[in-house]
Amino acid sequence: MLTSLIVSLVLSLGLMGEGEEMVVGQITDHDASLIGPPGHDFYGVKIAVRRHHPCQVRAFFHGAPPRAAQFCAGRVTSRHIAEAATGVLDPGDRVNGVSACFTEDEQVGAIRLYRFSGEAVTARAGACVTEYRTVWCQRGWTVQGLQLYFDGPSGGRSHASLVGMRPLCVDST
Repeated sequence: MLTSLIVSLVLSLGLMGEGEEMVVGQITDHDASLIGPPGHDFYGVKIAVRRHHPCQVRAFFHGAPPRAAQFCAGRVTSRHIAEAATGVLDPGDRVNGVSACFTEDEQVGAIRLYRFSGEAVTARAGACVTEYRTVWCQRGWTVQGLQLYFDGPSGGRSHASLVGMRPLCVDST
């Protein structure tokens, strides 16, 4: 409920990235948004994999607790988290672009977060067979979170897989 309220607030205050050109991968009906509170910059991701499915993503925000979107069947244990792929920027860095590459099964194999300088950190969750596709926020905007797309609903008996994402860009001035 609180996440939905924050997403609605950010959308009403001027969120960029609504067009399909801002999506890396597939758009599905099964999505989740990970967005930080205002004033808490997005700086990292962690992708947990269960049975070869990247089915949980945690987003990290400076000065705020991480947020997670889980589409795994059952629990993601501390072992899954410890073995998860992580990409974290240095303190004070802001994200202004994201990219992903995909596996043979068309699942996200890795997520890259780009600094303003063009340098990047990568969270690798699988073996990529595609090139990275990158989307950037417009000049003066930063990524405040991610909208994630999965190939199935959360819960149930099977693990859904991460198949697409969209950066949620906000005016940083």
